[in-house]
Amino acid sequence: MTALDLPVITAVTAGAILLLLMVLMVNVGRHRGRTRTLLGEGTDPALQRAIRVHANLAENAAAFLVGFALLEMLGGHAILVASLCGTFVAARIVHAIGLSRTDAPNAGRFLGALGTLVIGLITAGALLWTGGRILMG
Repeated sequence: MTALDLPVITAVTAGAILLLLMVLMVNVGRHRGRTRTLLGEGTDPALQRAIRVHANLAENAAAFLVGFALLEMLGGHAILVASLCGTFVAARIVHAIGLSRTDAPNAGRFLGALGTLVIGLITAGALLWTGGRILMG
């Protein structure tokens, strides 16, 4: 892969994350309908949890997708980018499942958060390394 190639791997990842966001959004809507809570988080713990699960993914998704796209466009190795993207999607699914549960702490929440952290650190390091190499010529 050469610098400035289209970020196809990231595009597929964005599609998967958008699909997950839509599933979680529908889940929030389902809880809102059940509790008749049109605005805010109300007092129902299940609605509050559903909102938090959706928001947690939304808080992380954009920064990671930008990082993946930049790494891919700067010529990051396709296997590395695909591995980071796939692991991020898996970590976010596991985290959403874990965060949706009432028992806390639980393995899903822990593993999802840990996976997200590790992928974030690796992506940041790869961006610094790749960008630095390009800057240094």
